[in-house]
Amino acid sequence: MRNWLAVLLSGLPRRRGTRPAKGQGEVASTNTPAAATGGPGTPSVSRFPTPSLPADLGTPFVEWQQDSAPSRSTPMGPRELRALRLLDELLATDKTPAELLPRTPAVVPQLLNLLRQDDLPLAAVSERVSKDIVLTAEVLRLANTAHYRQRSQHGVTDLAQAIGTLGSDGVQRAIARVVLKPLYEGRGGPLSGRAAPRLWAHGEHKAAACAALAAQRGIAAFEGYLAGLMHNTGWTIAWRAFDRMDGGVSAPFSQSFLQQLVLRKDRLFGKAASAWDISAELGRLGQDVLDHGLEPARSPLAAALATADREATIAMLAPAAADDVDDDPRLQPAA
Repeated sequence: MRNWLAVLLSGLPRRRGTRPAKGQGEVASTNTPAAATGGPGTPSVSRFPTPSLPADLGTPFVEWQQDSAPSRSTPMGPRELRALRLLDELLATDKTPAELLPRTPAVVPQLLNLLRQDDLPLAAVSERVSKDIVLTAEVLRLANTAHYRQRSQHGVTDLAQAIGTLGSDGVQRAIARVVLKPLYEGRGGPLSGRAAPRLWAHGEHKAAACAALAAQRGIAAFEGYLAGLMHNTGWTIAWRAFDRMDGGVSAPFSQSFLQQLVLRKDRLFGKAASAWDISAELGRLGQDVLDHGLEPARSPLAAALATADREATIAMLAPAAADDVDDDPRLQPAA
């Protein structure tokens, strides 16, 4: 795998002159100056523990998502504080409002049911896939990518041949991509609209990395793939909530706001994942992340996801640096 740790230690190139924020990991509270809290008597936002790993990728990653100017080194404004309190309220409710996700959570397990049936004969799988034109197109597209094309000397045009080329794992991934991509539709407003295509590209990279890391830890690779592909729904929920907020927030954001936003997006994912009846493994992951955050989470799948997330972020922000790092077995994640 790519050595994300070596890239991080060598220093990620700063994006468009962005300077590292002071006091990374600090949380907004009633002890902050009045200019940052919106004045005396303003309710504080919730405290979250600082991640055990550096959070210095969060600010440039949000700037990349929104294609925005560098973040401001000014205190949080009233709208930003109100936006954080909105996320805190969502985390405190029993369930995330379905309208904040492009596809209602109840539909996801139903559509993913086919993924669990990996013992179906080829003819049965072909018949089911052929009933969905979008899924058929994705299976054919995936079978003709460089990774799978080496198994066939010629282009794959037949569905049964494509399924045979992909194998069970490839078909599962194709179905997952078709089922989960609507989670990243950017129809909620300007913030979610700008972020959606980039979050999907980031999620695809993260899913592949998380699948490999999960397998190293004795977890089914497909569980890791699903976790990586779904993880950015935390960002989706946050951006859609901000788009629906009266008055809203807009980029460029303050650096202190972005630090706090990063701490909440993982818990938003955890809240959604723990409620979706997709698998016991993903349910445990969601609860773990909801309770502790991602990087302090305790499960092996959470550790794989945290590493994959950082690796994918580096690949999006500094692809040349990620590709140029030499392989070093000492930097491989622990099994």
